[in-house]
Amino acid sequence: MEVPKIRIDDIDDICVLICYLIYSLGCPLSTSQLAEITSLDEAVNYFDLSNALEKVRINLCTETFVDGETFYANTPQGIKAARDLGASLPLSIREKLFREAVRVYTRDAMKKKGSFLSVRYIKNADSTCTVGITVMDEITARQKYYVAVTAKNEQEADIIKHKVSSDSKSFAKYLDDYFDK
Repeated sequence: MEVPKIRIDDIDDICVLICYLIYSLGCPLSTSQLAEITSLDEAVNYFDLSNALEKVRINLCTETFVDGETFYANTPQGIKAARDLGASLPLSIREKLFREAVRVYTRDAMKKKGSFLSVRYIKNADSTCTVGITVMDEITARQKYYVAVTAKNEQEADIIKHKVSSDSKSFAKYLDDYFDK
């Protein structure tokens, strides 16, 4: 049985989703990154996203221009919307789009910085955290592994993030050894 696709058509819900994704990743996202993330499984129509981006500029997000591209970051009102209203978005769409956001952000950050590992986490409604760890193949620059770990709270998520980030080569080797045939 095929799982029905979730579609977000309401501009206000899309605005909350934008704030939620930026808040969850803890960093600004570009227009093209947001378009790629929200187009996963056609969750958001491109034109609805464009309208929502116009609306969030009013008081939920600030715009910054870097290398000819527009990046959005949450204002205090955007952070409040992400925290208060983000939980109103279906959990399945939040998790799916968070994973996609980690993938897109990591890919783009790795291209710029030349790194091969990224660790991000998001706080869930029940105070647990989902830690997303992406390991890229250093030769092909494609995603090699994506691991999602549940931590009991933000402190534990920070510890996991620090351990994986501080010894990224060993972590990648562990995964290679574990999955090696």
